[in-house]
Amino acid sequence: MLYTIILALLLQDPGPRNLQVADGAKIKPPLVVPAGTTIPIALVNSISTKSAKDGDGVYARTTFPITINNQIAIPEGTHIKGRITDVARPGKVKGKAELTIAFQQLILPSGMTLPLYATLGSVGGVGTKKGETTIEGESSKGQDAGTVATTSANGAILGGLGARSIKGAGIGGAAGAAVGTAIVLLTRGKDVVLGPGTTLEIVLDRPIEP
Repeated sequence: MLYTIILALLLQDPGPRNLQVADGAKIKPPLVVPAGTTIPIALVNSISTKSAKDGDGVYARTTFPITINNQIAIPEGTHIKGRITDVARPGKVKGKAELTIAFQQLILPSGMTLPLYATLGSVGGVGTKKGETTIEGESSKGQDAGTVATTSANGAILGGLGARSIKGAGIGGAAGAAVGTAIVLLTRGKDVVLGPGTTLEIVLDRPIEP
């Protein structure tokens, strides 16, 4: 009897199980933010070429949600973390300040941390973009010319008053120009200064899958 029951069980063909997805249910494709996507951000900390050094942290937040297929892939307020990789002070005679930033991590509100590979898109009027991730400061040529012109004019006035002659005014103007030139040579150009809230745009080099 026992043998008959075992044999009957072995001969049963269970067949494949038919697994069906409930009607109307669809598997959503993963969200992928493609390379080339522009993400607007605002700095949280302040950065200046006057005090920054290689390795200093850079912290920012996204200022606008990034959507893919009508779904929010990167919410507003998502944290961006990076670091400074190069700093160049402006020269006393020539050379502009330069600040290079590497963006490294994107931290979602859920706490998920994703690697970030991005370049600078725009720099919010705090300088000009140079290369892929460098901000170049403004030139001080106009300011330098103004310094020389002002000191020359003041020297000419003082020289004219002292000598009561055109010759005296000329001597005073030359002396004033020399002083102005000396001031320019001893003064550095403009630093790159990024305060909290400074807006930048970064452009993804690689896709992100939140």
